[in-house]
Order: sequence, then structure tokens, then C-alpha cells
Amino acid sequence: MWIKVIIVFLFVANIVALGSAFYTLMLDQGRGGKRTANLLMVRVSLAALLLLFVAYGVWSGDLGLAAPWIGKSPALDQ
Repeated sequence: MWIKVIIVFLFVANIVALGSAFYTLMLDQGRGGKRTANLLMVRVSLAALLLLFVAYGVWSGDLGLAAPWIGKSPALDQ
């Protein structure tokens, strides 16, 4: 359960970091400020953490595939 909470938190933090980077980009109007680059680096780091937590969740079995099209195929039963 905790892994799902962490994944949702990282996803929301990733969206907030992306919005903050966009805001500073519009505020600086492309004058070469490092704030946008730093916020995008935070976003990349959060995305990497998100990917690692999702991979760990699938590996450990806490997260699974629940799509309706994943399962037994009637064509394979014949």
C-alpha cells in the first residue's frame, strides 16, 4: 500500500516541478536563467525515482497488471 502512495506523491511532485519550470521559463522569458534548468533537473530526478519505484513495485509483486486484455486468450486454448 505504501508503494502506491509514494508513486502517487512522486507523480504529483513531477507535475508540480514541470509547472514550476514552465512558470520560471515564462517569468524569465528565456534570458538564460538557471532556475528553469534546476527545476527541470529536479523533474528528471523525480521521474527517475518514479520509474525505480514502479519497477520495484512490479518486481516485488506489490503492483501488478490488471488490464482486462491481459489474461488467457481463447485462441491459445484450442
